[in-house]
Amino acid sequence: MIIVIKISKLIGMTQKEITFANYYLATFNATEAAKLAGYSDHTARQQGSRLLSNVNIEKYIQERSETILDRLGVTQERVLLELSRIAFANLTDLFEDDWKLRNLSDIPKETSAGIKNLTKTETGVKVEMYDKLGALLKLWELLKDKAK
Repeated sequence: MIIVIKISKLIGMTQKEITFANYYLATFNATEAAKLAGYSDHTARQQGSRLLSNVNIEKYIQERSETILDRLGVTQERVLLELSRIAFANLTDLFEDDWKLRNLSDIPKETSAGIKNLTKTETGVKVEMYDKLGALLKLWELLKDKAK
């Protein structure tokens, strides 16, 4: 005899709650996830907030997030490395001495990580960098937390 148990019963969640959690993982927006899971537009905001405070849903989202991050190879070390590259990117490393943009393959990874956008203009190239100060402040906060 084979016993079939729905996964929702095993983890203490309804199918609708699982659907919400999966949509939340895709959108990181509780209101949108609630709408996509079938809750009414009128109550989606309240439902999303309520669902995120459910212990079973919170645990499900945490476990699924860890699985997804592992599969993608996202580690704390890689995230901190990228954040530090943004924080310490040096705009002058993008250019030759005559202020012409270097060949992209010649720009160090430490600097290219800080590039948010490159736009060709009539007179040259417009370079937009990620928020250096924001990255430095985030690193500082992490260092302060570590020192405690």
